[in-house]
Amino acid sequence: MVTAVSGQCPERRCEGGAGRPGTAAGGDRGPNERQARMKKITVGGHKKCVEMVSGDFRIAVTTLVGPRIISGTIGGSENIFQVLPAVPFAGCDTGFTLYGGHRLWHSPEALPRSYAPDNDPVEVVEFADGLEFRNAPEALTGLEKAILIEPLGRNCFRVTHRLTNRGVWAIEVAPWALSVMAQGGMAVIPQGRHPEDGNPFIPDRSLVLWSYSSLADPRLVLGDRYILLRQDAEATRPCKIGFNCGPGWIAYVNAGTALVKQFEHFVDAEYPDGGCSVESYTCADFCEIETVAPLYDLEPGEAAEHVELWQGLAGLPRIRNEADVSRHLEPRVG
Repeated sequence: MVTAVSGQCPERRCEGGAGRPGTAAGGDRGPNERQARMKKITVGGHKKCVEMVSGDFRIAVTTLVGPRIISGTIGGSENIFQVLPAVPFAGCDTGFTLYGGHRLWHSPEALPRSYAPDNDPVEVVEFADGLEFRNAPEALTGLEKAILIEPLGRNCFRVTHRLTNRGVWAIEVAPWALSVMAQGGMAVIPQGRHPEDGNPFIPDRSLVLWSYSSLADPRLVLGDRYILLRQDAEATRPCKIGFNCGPGWIAYVNAGTALVKQFEHFVDAEYPDGGCSVESYTCADFCEIETVAPLYDLEPGEAAEHVELWQGLAGLPRIRNEADVSRHLEPRVG
C-alpha cells in the first residue's frame, strides 16, 4: 500500500499539488491560477469545448460536463475517440453518463461509488504550461477530480490526473485514466519480456481476465512480445483484460493513427485489480485503453496524481499483428 503522506513510490512526492508526477499532501494548486481565455469549439452535442493544440495533435475538452477529453485528431484524422449518446448508463441509478472520450475515474471499480455523475459544468483555470479542468467534489465519495493538460510540442501532451479527498475520513483509492476509443482499431500492450535476463524460477508477468472474458475470444491475441485486443463492431459480448505493464505504455492504433499513452509503472507498489497497471475493454461500440495508478491511502485534504504522456502518431501503415507492431509502431514510441 502506498500512502500519500510517506511518498514511498519513486517520483511520487507529498508536497503542494503543483508537483508532477507524484502525490500531494494538499489538494490545492496555489494562488497563481487565473481564469483562462480559450478557444471554444463544438464537438457533436458538446458545446463550449476548449481546444488545445500540440503540433498536429488537437484535442477538445468539455466544460459543461465532465471533464472529458471528447475529441482528438492527429494530422487531420477523424476523431480518435468514440463520442457516445448523452444518456444515463444502463443498470445504474446514479445519473452517471458515459459521454465517451477520455475521463478520470477511481479504482477499484464498484457500484455505485465509481459511477458518481459528472454532469455539471467544470471549472477551468490556466497555469503557465497548460489548463486544468476540475469538477466539484462528488456527493457519493467526497472526491474532487481534476485533469491538468500541458501541450509539449511534437504531437505530445502531458495529462496529469488528480484525485483529492474532500471528505471527512481516510479512503483507499487509485487514480484511473480511461480513454474510450473509436471503432475499428486495436489496443496494443507491450509485455516487456526479457527471458535471457530474468529469474527462470519466478513469474514475470500477470494477465488478469474479467468474468465475461474468454481466452478463446478471437479479438484477443496473446503474442510473444505484445498483447493485442481488437475492436469489432459485430461482437456480441465484451472482453476485458488487465496486465502489469512494466514497459509503461499502452496504445490504440486505428486507420493510420495511434494514441500512445506512456506512464510510470512502479514495480514494488500495490495496484488494484490483481496488480494491473493497464487494462483494456472492448465491446461492439468502442474499445478502452486504460492506465491505473497504485493504490493510495488518502487522508482528508490529501491528493494522489497519475500522469500520462500522450503521443499522437499519424502516417502508420495498417497494424494487423505483432510483426507490424514491432516494425512500425514501437520504434516511434517515446
